[in-house]
Amino acid sequence: MTARTTADIDISVPNGQVGYGTLLDIFNKGPFIQYKDNRYFYVHSSGNFVEVDGIIAGWQNFPKLTEAKIIKAGPQMQLNFLEPAGLLRLKLASWASPTRRTGPKRNGDMSDTTSIRDLLIDNNRRVSLKGLDGDAAVGLKAWVKEFRDLNKWQLLDPSYKG
Repeated sequence: MTARTTADIDISVPNGQVGYGTLLDIFNKGPFIQYKDNRYFYVHSSGNFVEVDGIIAGWQNFPKLTEAKIIKAGPQMQLNFLEPAGLLRLKLASWASPTRRTGPKRNGDMSDTTSIRDLLIDNNRRVSLKGLDGDAAVGLKAWVKEFRDLNKWQLLDPSYKG
């Protein structure tokens, strides 16, 4: 299965002036363009654009930065990336919301979730599903109930019983 192309880029930062404040300072300069008077920013190039979302880590279903892998990208820059297992937990946490499961982002979330899950399976990665808590556990339970694909999830964690 091929992952869909992205419509946006999510950047997660810590709360406060050092994190989110710095991100807003960056967004207020080119090549970023603020949409009207709200907190939506995008980059425009050759008739195309990509939306850039700033997300406060640990807010709502978003994981804390400590769960992300830190990558040094230069002498003064570091980027935090979620591993595929972290992205899968994030997608499952969003699936816990009934409005998300039935809303306009349903098909994209389904594609993302199955693509990430299948990527992990294809690479023989194990992900502890039995130990999920909070919205991620609720989301996985709702997913398995709807799609009846417990056996597929057990390829990630054979101890998971649903």
